[in-house]
Amino acid sequence: MSFQSRAKQATKDVLSAIQFSGNSAQAEEVARIIERAMIESYRDCTERCVHTAMDCCDEDRDLAHKIADELRSANTALIANLSSLR
Repeated sequence: MSFQSRAKQATKDVLSAIQFSGNSAQAEEVARIIERAMIESYRDCTERCVHTAMDCCDEDRDLAHKIADELRSANTALIANLSSLR
């Protein structure tokens, strides 16, 4: 399930819980806000993983850099794929 579809489902759940009766443009804006928050959280998590890899592989810097590069590549590919879905 993509970030966008998860954001839309979360929006439906939230708007239903608060008995929202606004228009669909407002609901779409809420979904975009939720999606951006999810993507930013993912990016933050990825950066923490990169820093952790660098810290725990202190003796083997080459391995740490390989892990960090793989994490960054996966993150870039995910964000590009998500952006193309819009």
